Amino acid sequence: MFAGAAKNDITPEDSVWMDGMIRDHTSVGVHDNIYSRVLVLAHNEQLKNACVIVSVEVCGLLSRDTYTVRRSVSEKTGIPYQNIIIAATHTHSGPATIGFFNHREKHYLEELLKKIEISILDAVKKIRSVKIGLSTTKETTISHYRRLLAEDGHVVMNWEPYPTDKIKGPLGEVDSEVGIMHIVNANNTEDTVCILFNHAGHPNIMSGDNYLISGDYPGYAMNRLENKFGGTTLFVNGAQGTMDIDGLRDRDWSGVERAGTALSDVVADAIRNMTYSDFSLLHSGFTKYTINPRIITESELKWADNILKDTAGSVKTLVDGVGDDYKALLFKRLHDWKNRQIEIEHTCIAIDDYVFISFPGELFTEIGKMIKDKSSYVHTFIIGLANGEIGYVPTKKAILEGGYAVETREVCNDAEDIIVAQCLTLLNDIYDEIDRKNF
Repeated sequence: MFAGAAKNDITPEDSVWMDGMIRDHTSVGVHDNIYSRVLVLAHNEQLKNACVIVSVEVCGLLSRDTYTVRRSVSEKTGIPYQNIIIAATHTHSGPATIGFFNHREKHYLEELLKKIEISILDAVKKIRSVKIGLSTTKETTISHYRRLLAEDGHVVMNWEPYPTDKIKGPLGEVDSEVGIMHIVNANNTEDTVCILFNHAGHPNIMSGDNYLISGDYPGYAMNRLENKFGGTTLFVNGAQGTMDIDGLRDRDWSGVERAGTALSDVVADAIRNMTYSDFSLLHSGFTKYTINPRIITESELKWADNILKDTAGSVKTLVDGVGDDYKALLFKRLHDWKNRQIEIEHTCIAIDDYVFISFPGELFTEIGKMIKDKSSYVHTFIIGLANGEIGYVPTKKAILEGGYAVETREVCNDAEDIIVAQCLTLLNDIYDEIDRKNF
C-alpha cells in the first residue's frame, strides 16, 4: 500500500462572516489556526485507482465547490474525481463558506478551494510505501443525544434551558464509536505518515457569541495528535444530525480543550495497541442519485406569511438554534423550488474490512447506525458533510415528533428509506466484488 499526507493553513487573513450560528458581525480574530488536511491512498505509485480524503475545518461546503476541486485534481493527477472525498469538520467557528445564516464569504471561498487543491497535490507528491493499522474504540463523554422529550409531548433541544423535572428523557441514543486508521512508514512503524479518525459530533462548543476563528474541539484533537505522533491527522465527522455537545455547560475554551483532549486520548490509546498490515486491500465505489425536496404545506406557507408580515425578512441573532423568522424564510424558499431535485453522491473507500462512505449532509445518527448495522462490512463509518451539504436528514419517526432539525430540513419525508437503500446497495456491491479469502 502507498499513501501520502499533507496540510495547508486555511486561516482567513481578514475579518470574515462565520458559519454555524446567526451572528451580529464578522470575526474579530483567530483563536487557533484552521487547516485543510489530506490523505491519499493507492495500491502503488500509479494514481488511476487512488483515493483521497480531505478534512477541511469549516462548517460546510457546497457540492458545486467540492466538485470544482475534485474535477481539477482529477485532470492534473489522473485520480478519478469519484474517488475524492472533501469533508467539512463542521466547526461552527469557521468562515462562512456556505452562508448558512450570514453572508457567504465568496473571496475567502475562492482562496480556500485553491488551497484545498494545493494540499491534495502536495499529498500526492509525498506518496510512499506504508503499513496500515485499523481499529475502533469509543468516546462517551463528548456527544449527547440532542432531542429531548418534554412531559407535554414536544421536543426540547439539549441547548434550551428547560426544567429538568419536566423532561422525560432523550428520544434516542448516541453513537460513541470512533474509527481509526494509523498509517506509518513501511520501514518504521514509529514514523507516522497520517492518522485518520471518525466520530459523530457537533463542533459547536463555542456558540454564536464567539467571534474568534477556531476548529473547535476536533481542531484541538487533531493538533494534539500531530504534536504527539507527528505526521498529519484528519478528523472526519460522522452521522451527527442528532448528536451534540452538552448545550448547557462548558461552552468556553476550557470546554474545547476538555473535549479535544478526551477525543485525542482515546485515539492515542487505540494507536498504542495497533498491529500493522504489510498488505492491505483498497477498493472504492461511487453512486449518484436524486431525492425530492420537502413539500411545504398550505398551512406552513400561511404561517410563514404571517411571520414575515412582522419580520419583513429580517433574522435576529441567536447564540444557538434558529427562530421563527429564519424558518419562515426557509419555508418560502422551499415552496418556491419548482421541480427541483436534491442531488446526492456517495463515495465508498474500503480498506480490508473497514469501509468509509460519504454523505453530503447531516444524517440523523439513527440512520447512520442503521447503515452500519446492515452493512456487509465488519466496520462501517459514515463521513458526513462530505462533497456537499444538503442539511439535516431526519428519520420518519422524528418527522412525526417534530423539533429543530425536522422543522429546518430541506429533504422529503421518505429520504431515510431512499438513502439507506442506496448506501447499502453500494456497500454490498463493493463487498461482493472482493475475494473475502484474502482476510
